[in-house]
Amino acid sequence: MRKWTRQDYQTMPWKNGGGSTTELAIFPTDASLDHFVWRLSTAEVSSNGPFSHFAQIDRTLAILSGDGLILHSDSEHSHGQSVFLKQDSLPHQFRGETPINAELLHGTVLDLNMMTRRDVCTHHMQRLEAGKHFIEANDAQQLLLFCAKGSARLTTGETLQDYDCCLFEEEHEHKGIRLNLHTDEDSVLYLIRIQFLNMGDS
Repeated sequence: MRKWTRQDYQTMPWKNGGGSTTELAIFPTDASLDHFVWRLSTAEVSSNGPFSHFAQIDRTLAILSGDGLILHSDSEHSHGQSVFLKQDSLPHQFRGETPINAELLHGTVLDLNMMTRRDVCTHHMQRLEAGKHFIEANDAQQLLLFCAKGSARLTTGETLQDYDCCLFEEEHEHKGIRLNLHTDEDSVLYLIRIQFLNMGDS
């Protein structure tokens, strides 16, 4: 397991220059914004405007604070529909090359953004609230666990506090990853399963 805390994170301008983003974790660890396999970050959105264009990237967005966003898209995949995202919404997945304009509902929001390179891996983001959670990710090679609010404890003894992020990796090929954790009252965590393509059948 690898763990990051607030002291480890890097803040940088958006790719399109329209705001700033804080990088929580990236793989490989020395990858740039143009060559990552996956990247987990937060971003502060303080004005309406377009999202950055990321070709061949799949993205998932969740709202960490603020009233929320409306995502407007005219792509063939969305059929011109708008998506409302608030703190209690399910994470929303979309293609990085889809033209999207974000409209703030009421003031600045902070979002959580997962990106994976489509020809290398896929991902699925899940929101976890207070209680006991047994995670059985049989097809995942990596798991990311981000504590957006509050705290949580793993049965192995590790604790996660506000804004801690942990990476878990499959120890044996095709065996998946299992986690047992207790999330404290009023806490919110995000679990991201990462499955690599073309792993082979041997």
